[in-house]
Amino acid sequence: MTVGGSRGPLAGKRIMVTRAKSQVQELVDKIERLGGAAYAFPLLKMIPPADTTRLDEAIAELPSYDWVMFTSVNGVRFFLERMEEVGVGFDSFTGKIAAVGPKTAQALTKHGLAVAALPSDYVAEGLLASLRGELQPGQRVLLPRADIARKALPTELRKLGLAVTEVDVYHTVIDGSLAPEAAKELQEGRMDVILFTSSSTVTHFIQAMSPFASPGWLDRVRIACIGPITAETARKNGLAVDVVASEYTVDGLLEALLENLGGNGHGTHI
Repeated sequence: MTVGGSRGPLAGKRIMVTRAKSQVQELVDKIERLGGAAYAFPLLKMIPPADTTRLDEAIAELPSYDWVMFTSVNGVRFFLERMEEVGVGFDSFTGKIAAVGPKTAQALTKHGLAVAALPSDYVAEGLLASLRGELQPGQRVLLPRADIARKALPTELRKLGLAVTEVDVYHTVIDGSLAPEAAKELQEGRMDVILFTSSSTVTHFIQAMSPFASPGWLDRVRIACIGPITAETARKNGLAVDVVASEYTVDGLLEALLENLGGNGHGTHI
């Protein structure tokens, strides 16, 4: 466990962070800055697909698409990495790029790519709402995403008459190597909060912890979820959700947690 400072709105709180290994440190750092003690329990690893045939075909056909829509930072990272590996750039692409969430948009702009659409609601449904006036039947959409991504976006795009190509740019695999140690921390009451940042972290947590779970073992722990979709997954898996962020970002999650703990996240520098 990483020990936080003695001061700050999260002082004295021990928080388990269940995030992908590549992303866990950002959240740990934010918790520490707020005075909390963070316990990193990275449950997910992202790896490139073993077979890149469909992805490479989509990259080769990039000029034929009207839209490329990214739903995660990891989707951006793996897609751009593969483009670089095959020696293709966005120079010939004349369509528009859309992103779900400010972090995803930021990942694109860092590479000099202009984002034409960014929803105010950081989920697929929010992107659809913001694009209603621009989407036309017959337009071609490329969706570079995870193998376990939700189907809401492609389903709704197809209902609007668009031709959608989904390609897996990375696979999410479980990493339960730290499960015995993490379970002991929970069983011995050393955790105050568990943070879930996606539905996949919830399902992988349940899977990794199934050998160690016992009735009531999480009763004393607050469960905090980054948004309603993650919260729904947690409830379906029998978890009592205490906190749901209204802004579906890491900062929004921490603000919601602070409010739940009796503080006021607004105005706190996260």
